[in-house]
Amino acid sequence: MEIISGFVLGILGSMHCVGMCGPIALAIPHKSTNKTSIAIDNAFYNGGRIITYMILGTILGLIGSAISFSGLQEKLSIIIGVLMLVLTFAPKVFKISGKANSFFYSGVGKLKSYFSSFLQKKGKVALFSLGLLNGLLPCGLVYVALAASLGIANYVSSMGFMAGFGIGTAPAMFAVSYLGIFASASLRQKFSKLIPYGVAIVAILMIMRGMALGIPYISPELPDTVKQPVENCCH
Repeated sequence: MEIISGFVLGILGSMHCVGMCGPIALAIPHKSTNKTSIAIDNAFYNGGRIITYMILGTILGLIGSAISFSGLQEKLSIIIGVLMLVLTFAPKVFKISGKANSFFYSGVGKLKSYFSSFLQKKGKVALFSLGLLNGLLPCGLVYVALAASLGIANYVSSMGFMAGFGIGTAPAMFAVSYLGIFASASLRQKFSKLIPYGVAIVAILMIMRGMALGIPYISPELPDTVKQPVENCCH
């Protein structure tokens, strides 16, 4: 279920990815203009992106699992879902300080320097490395997906969610690089309007998951919600 939810979010937000990472996809160095060779290059590049998402999802899933051991799994899922809705539909509620911004963008500057070096190389390792770095670039949509993976509180499911998210964004990125398609700003803007709906779907699923309504796959009853009575074994 998690991988499907991530895939839906990725598909609906794919045009956002085109706008943010499309120029990088277009700049990918190819040794050959053969279509098959270009397709393989794209597979390595997008594979790197997806693996980075999966690693990040696994890390956050482990953190969420640690939190769940304290009996807060349901609450965490509901809180993450609510925050996703608030950040999507009322973004001005949260503001980042100037110092946080400067620290944040200094890290981005270092990533860009690595990007430049890999863009000058040709080869599968360079393309794969480029994809790995691309997965670390700042992106609001990726942050939303990572927040959801934290709320899932299970490293396997969190990894699956981020894998689905990466796979969902891949077709649009593939089209940009392989077919040379770069959607116009107006078209991207129209598709970007779908992103809040994708975020809302995932957020609602997170909230329902935390409520443990007993609905298979969507809102299963979690083991932590079942409180076993403590029997007095003293004689």
